[in-house]
Amino acid sequence: MLILKDIKRHITNFPGKRISKKLIVFESDDWGSERIPSLERLEYLISNKIDVYSNPFNHLDSLETEDDLSALFETLTRFKDRQGNHPVITANSVTANPDFKKIMASDFKEYHYESTLQTYRNKPGCKNSYQLIREGIAAGIYHPQFHGREHLNVRQWLNALQSGNEILLRAFHAGIYGIDINSELKKRNNFMAAFDGNNEQEDVEHRKIIKEGMSLFKKAFGFTSRSFIAPCYIWHPSLEELLKEHEIKYIQGLPIQFSPNHGVKYKKIYHYQGERNRLKQIYFVRNCFFEPSLNHGYNWIKDCLRRLEIIFFWGKPAIIGTHRVNFIGSLNEENRKRNLDLFSDLIKKIIKTWPDIEFTTTDKLGDLY
Repeated sequence: MLILKDIKRHITNFPGKRISKKLIVFESDDWGSERIPSLERLEYLISNKIDVYSNPFNHLDSLETEDDLSALFETLTRFKDRQGNHPVITANSVTANPDFKKIMASDFKEYHYESTLQTYRNKPGCKNSYQLIREGIAAGIYHPQFHGREHLNVRQWLNALQSGNEILLRAFHAGIYGIDINSELKKRNNFMAAFDGNNEQEDVEHRKIIKEGMSLFKKAFGFTSRSFIAPCYIWHPSLEELLKEHEIKYIQGLPIQFSPNHGVKYKKIYHYQGERNRLKQIYFVRNCFFEPSLNHGYNWIKDCLRRLEIIFFWGKPAIIGTHRVNFIGSLNEENRKRNLDLFSDLIKKIIKTWPDIEFTTTDKLGDLY
């Protein structure tokens, strides 16, 4: 079984341009999105017999607090590469969350959002999160990139609310949209895939969402994102032209892109490291993973180190995928503490094993390519 895994990893890392440097990129998704607002709301879901434990995101993930960011930044600043650079998180961020009051006032007929900056201001423990993010950017340890306007398929969610779906309505009244649900309304596991599409009208709406999201991104961070990753790795190739118009040069993802096919089975599109599309945008493929919140029993450090051996053998950059949920502690402080200890151990072993590695971000890697 181990041999088969290694063969697959060699196949993944073989294609594409080789580079002489050993580069490490930490790509982390979901920053800025509000999943479960508080322990009180989590207990409300449980009391209403809504399944939260089959998916770790549904009982561990929440908007990043000041404590979360401070603990992460303290961990990152403990380490440096040979150039004196700290490890840096390419923080794939959304720029808005649903405005539940306005949506309810419209009887679920209209979608409204608030900027993520407003979400920070409204939530206890997060009032200084944006200021800390600005400090992390200045220190070179936190680098936001565009993940979408919100981590939500707004049209499909509204349609399901209008249909009177009882589970979704209960969650809505607690200010929650990110729950799993089996529904014939959408034939999908959840509503988190922002750019999944069932028809041409939704495709048009997605273009508007990207335009607004990119504008909010620039207002929040003072610069234009040069890379993009679609929520749940689902997007249609037609969106890439619009992304290019908004200066997106690099597209993050997995070896497989899931392209919406208007409500039926996704079309699979395969990518390799450094591949260029017809618009000259470059695809970057995650080839290593650190996801301890998703599986506590798995040895993520051992797995990552073995992957790195193969990655560097083929002269490729190591793009380590992780999610914000691994660093969040407001719903379960032990989740953050345990995972940051593992993250520290991983970084320490990487530096010890490959002292010539360099930490960088997705867009700087793209510039090198």
